[in-house]
Amino acid sequence: MGAVERVTASSPSTMVPPPTVAKVSPMKKAARVMTGVGCEYALPPEHRAMMCLTDDHVLHVSTSHTTNPYVLGFMERLSRNKVIFKVNKCALMDIKALYLNSPSIQVLNSSNLGLESHKEKLTYRQDDVVKLLRDAVELKASDVHYIIGDQHCSIKFRVDGELTLYQEHLVSHGEELCATIYQSMCDVADPVYNPNRSQDARLKRDFVRQLGLFSARIATRPTANGILMVLRLLYDRREEKTSLDILGFLPEQNAIIRRMWQRTTGINIFSGPTGSGKSTTLEAVMSELLAEFNYTIHLLTFENPPEYVIAGANQTPIQCDMDDDEAISREWARSIANGMRLDPDVMMVGEIRDLASAKASFRAAMTGHGLWTTLHANDVTTILERLRDIGVDISLLTDPSLITGLINQNLMRKVCPKCRRPYLDHKSSLAEDLVERIEKTCQVENVFLRGIGCDDCNGTGISGRIIGAEVVMPTKRFMQVFKNEGKNEAREYWVKEMQGITKNQHMIRWINAGLVDPLLGERNVCALDEDLITLGL
Repeated sequence: MGAVERVTASSPSTMVPPPTVAKVSPMKKAARVMTGVGCEYALPPEHRAMMCLTDDHVLHVSTSHTTNPYVLGFMERLSRNKVIFKVNKCALMDIKALYLNSPSIQVLNSSNLGLESHKEKLTYRQDDVVKLLRDAVELKASDVHYIIGDQHCSIKFRVDGELTLYQEHLVSHGEELCATIYQSMCDVADPVYNPNRSQDARLKRDFVRQLGLFSARIATRPTANGILMVLRLLYDRREEKTSLDILGFLPEQNAIIRRMWQRTTGINIFSGPTGSGKSTTLEAVMSELLAEFNYTIHLLTFENPPEYVIAGANQTPIQCDMDDDEAISREWARSIANGMRLDPDVMMVGEIRDLASAKASFRAAMTGHGLWTTLHANDVTTILERLRDIGVDISLLTDPSLITGLINQNLMRKVCPKCRRPYLDHKSSLAEDLVERIEKTCQVENVFLRGIGCDDCNGTGISGRIIGAEVVMPTKRFMQVFKNEGKNEAREYWVKEMQGITKNQHMIRWINAGLVDPLLGERNVCALDEDLITLGL
């Protein structure tokens, strides 16, 4: 074994004296390890592979890992606990031998550097992650953010679209959590967690099942002063009834969408910003469509990856190198082309992302298939503008027999019905210009504001979210106006001649129903007077 460096506990303002060097022979007797499973300073398996603290207060560290951030973080942890320890630089096999020979380790698997039996309980750090994710699931969080800076680690939950602080930790603790998640709790991942580059993964099925989720996607990215890791939680909603009515579509919008699925060919496109609920709505529509036809149709999906279970559908993932944008583009197009040979009645394509996937989708529609998909766009007429921008020929994108449905949506936060506050009693707390817009566009006696929070809403004042949407089944005249006059004129034609309901109008309906705070509505969708400004309504 190598030389030993003595490290004394010190405060942040105290300089650590130069280490003393001595010879140590930890193998002369079976030392009790303090970093094994269930021990005082238990470490996750990937960290036990490179260091071991024994009861003689010697920290044995792999020579090649002496500057590893997790090793340095553990040293910092010991110092904070006023532990005076020595550092012994040694080989990885020596560290493994310490765990194998320790009288404190009862169940060992010598082929595993983590030294765990498969029957052992979760490591303490994995247990920390699972407990945290259970809290997130209980709150119905859609995302969990681990934000590691140079001072501390913040953990935030996104609940009902709002990002709130859940916990704060030391940097070293946050780094250990992120490394544990990526290296020991994921599949479809690089073999080694690298905080210095972007990585993607997926939580292992065993952990997903424990949490009652369908899946959990993981993405990491280095920041200017640390690391960002985000977990997208995808819920198993097979036991929940989700429908267009429940999501918040109006009866007249529902009727148009149902008319879309009665037309057996053509492309129907859901759009909206990230986090607007497009995938959830698409899943609900596909489930209702299957039920409408008594599950006698073949619904084939292409997703990256499947996010929710659609009972009765054949759901297929996109399979290629996810770090290669060109490979992803080719695979979307290849999958759609392949799907046409698998006898589908309806295809669901997770996303039109570029010209290749757009061309393949139009080709499917032209050969007699119905196709439902998503696209990023701000309103219904911008969907057509986006397709033209990525290169779709104008003659195709203005053909109402090919594009049969355009849907755009946002999600609005609903006020808690128990603690909401009447607008007329609290309007003095609002900005003057907002009061002016409310009183110009809303039925003020029916308007409620977000409350201060109560037990029913976990102190947030918010009780779920509801959709604000625009739904268009294009006609020949609508497409001609878009082609000859532009998207703004097409939008005006849709509203004034086709009696279209804008997201602005939809939002005001929910405000007048007492479900949405007008301030939150403006933040989530648009200004209350948006139609007045853009359409003169």
